Amino acid sequence: METIRVGVLGPGRIVRRVMKDFYKAQGVELVAIASRSEERARSAAQEYGAKYAFSSYEALAECGEVDLVYIATPHVFHCDQAIMMMEHGKHVIVEKPMAVTAEQAERMVESSKRNGVFLMEAMWTRFFPASIRMKELVRSGEIGEIRHVYALFSSAVHDVDPESRLFSPELAGGALLDIGVYPLMAAINLLGWKPVDIQQMYTLTETGVDQKMSVQMQFEGGATAQIMTSLDTFAPSDMMIYGTHGCIRMPDFWHPASFEVIRQSGERTLYEFPAENEGFYHEFEAAAGYIRAGKTEPDEMTHEESVAVCRMTEKLRHEAGVYYPGEMKRE
Repeated sequence: METIRVGVLGPGRIVRRVMKDFYKAQGVELVAIASRSEERARSAAQEYGAKYAFSSYEALAECGEVDLVYIATPHVFHCDQAIMMMEHGKHVIVEKPMAVTAEQAERMVESSKRNGVFLMEAMWTRFFPASIRMKELVRSGEIGEIRHVYALFSSAVHDVDPESRLFSPELAGGALLDIGVYPLMAAINLLGWKPVDIQQMYTLTETGVDQKMSVQMQFEGGATAQIMTSLDTFAPSDMMIYGTHGCIRMPDFWHPASFEVIRQSGERTLYEFPAENEGFYHEFEAAAGYIRAGKTEPDEMTHEESVAVCRMTEKLRHEAGVYYPGEMKRE
C-alpha cells in the first residue's frame, strides 16, 4: 500500500489534538510541519516526529516529499493557502469551514479539478464508525421516515478576547463558522443539502459577530431540522433524529462513540464504538484511500455539498448582519 506523506500547515491547538492519535492512521506518515514562525515549526516537528520544519508555507508547497497537506489555520486563510498547495500539485484536507464564502469555496474546487488533486473539508464527524453505522440504519428504514433532526453544539467562552479567532471579524469569528457547521452538516448529512427554506434567530457579540444562532430548515417532503450553536452557553452536544417508527439519540455527535435506537415499541438498542483519544485519524485514512484511487473528492462529503454549506452560512450571517472585512453589505 502506497504511503501518503502528510505535511501540516499551521501547528496550532487543533493539530495538537489531531496528533494524539494520528499514528493510528494506516498508510499515512507525517513528514513536515510549516509555520510562519521558524521556532514554532521546529518545536512542533520535534514534538510530532516530522522530518522537516519549514518557516514558510511556500517551502511546504515546494517540498517534493509531501503528498497531502492538512491546513489548520484560521478560516480566512483557507482559500488562498489551499489554492497555493493545489497549484503545486498537493492534495489538501482543509479544516472546517472549507471557506468563508461560497465564492472562495468555488475557487478552491475549481483548483482541485484543474490540477487533478484531492480536496476535502475536514468534517471528521463523517468518518467515525458510529456516524457511518448510524446513517446505514437510518437509510435502511430502522426508524421509518425521518421527520425531524435536532442538533446542538455550544461552548461557554467566559474570557472573551475580541482579537481571538472566535470573536474577531477580521478572522471570520462567530459561533456559526467555528462550531455551528457541525450541527448544520449533521442535519444535511441526513436530509440533504437543498433545504427549501432556512431561517435563523441570533444574538451578536460586541465585536459584531454571531454569539448565538438557532437555525430552522424545511426540506422537500416535509422534514424539518433545527440546530443551535452558541459561544456563551454550556450544553451537551447531542443530536436527535426523529422518525415515523422511532428515534435515534447520538451524544457528542461531532465525535461520536455511541448512539441509541429507541423504537416506537419501547425497545432500545445501544450501539457502541469505543474510541482511543478523539478519532481524528479516521479522516486521514479515508483521504489516503481516495488519493490512491485517483479521486478529487470524498463520497461522504462532495465538493458540491461543501460549497452549498458555505452558501448557507454566508446567507445566514448576512441576514443576521454579520459581514467580514471585504464583504459587500446588502442595501
